[in-house]
Amino acid sequence: MAEMTRNEFLKSCALGACSCSLVALSATETAVAESGNSEVDTLKAQRDAIRIRYAKLLGILDEEIDQPTRKRIFERLGRVCADQFRAITYDKYKNDIRGFLAAIQAPGGWVEKAEYNEKTGTIRIFDRSKSCTCPLVEKGLTPSDQCECTLGWQKQTYSAILGKPVEAELEESILRGSTRCVFRIQVV
Repeated sequence: MAEMTRNEFLKSCALGACSCSLVALSATETAVAESGNSEVDTLKAQRDAIRIRYAKLLGILDEEIDQPTRKRIFERLGRVCADQFRAITYDKYKNDIRGFLAAIQAPGGWVEKAEYNEKTGTIRIFDRSKSCTCPLVEKGLTPSDQCECTLGWQKQTYSAILGKPVEAELEESILRGSTRCVFRIQVV
């Protein structure tokens, strides 16, 4: 059987389920043609298309799935994301919460400030970024349900480092109208 080329594939599915891929590809190719650095521009256009598609997916999930189920799905996605980075987070800092907090607050780290009260088992994290740090998020398009994903990341990471279950709460969120994200992690 002969292998189908990318263009043949796109032509064969343009009117079917893949039509929005064709639109995204066409937009990407148009953006690249109008610019000087095709590799960088291709990546930017692909990133933008991914963010838009992801925001649309979240909107569809909002219409099709009840809120408690969406919350569980997003939290699970956050836990999977945390596992992706485990080598530099909870594998490296297992049982060393102070070392982890120092590392994420160091220059180049993503945290502006971390407060840890060992007596109460409470950690507060003040994100450094003034925009959502998730690479899938497009401000103004991505629904705030995405924040449940971040809470899943927090729970997975901090419970693995501490060796104890934790709950995570979002005190402030960029996607929910604040100028920063602030998390409260509580050992349970």
